[in-house]
Amino acid sequence: MTRTLQNMVDFKLPKVATLLVDTNFFIDLFSHRDKYRELFYEFEKKEIVLVACDFVKCEFIRTKDKQKLEEKTKLFNETISTLLPIDIKISELLVSTMAEYSHDLDGVEMTDLFLGTFIKRYPGLYLLTRNHKDFPTRIFTRSHVFSIEHDRDVKTYALYQYKKSELKIQAEDIPF
Repeated sequence: MTRTLQNMVDFKLPKVATLLVDTNFFIDLFSHRDKYRELFYEFEKKEIVLVACDFVKCEFIRTKDKQKLEEKTKLFNETISTLLPIDIKISELLVSTMAEYSHDLDGVEMTDLFLGTFIKRYPGLYLLTRNHKDFPTRIFTRSHVFSIEHDRDVKTYALYQYKKSELKIQAEDIPF
């Protein structure tokens, strides 16, 4: 029996939120679009906006196949409403984010460090990912855990935010 999003006990998304989308979500979506219809319906119903950064876009669309490149670019552009800019403040915060990771930094990709820095800079921003090991809960709060069943697999996603109690920077609005 396949469970749908509507009858999953742990499926609770915030209302009127902005989600920063990680590469793994796009990879899953590209391969199994039909499995994500209900999720996108929930996003629309709850007025959830999806954003990304250029690192995620590059990781996702990168391929040698021109047709796949075009298909992935189209999907990315249809899914994302805004690309968050990597500006001087993000560059400055990146250093303190790496310092916070400390011994957890081993194996963390550059894209994930930038994603962590974005949710540090914008406290109202959530990160949507299934890459749980690169966002340690001593730095980030994991919430809104939910799964999407594929034919032979289950993808478990969560929303992450920078721990507000440790926030030492001035909160900023998301720039759009």
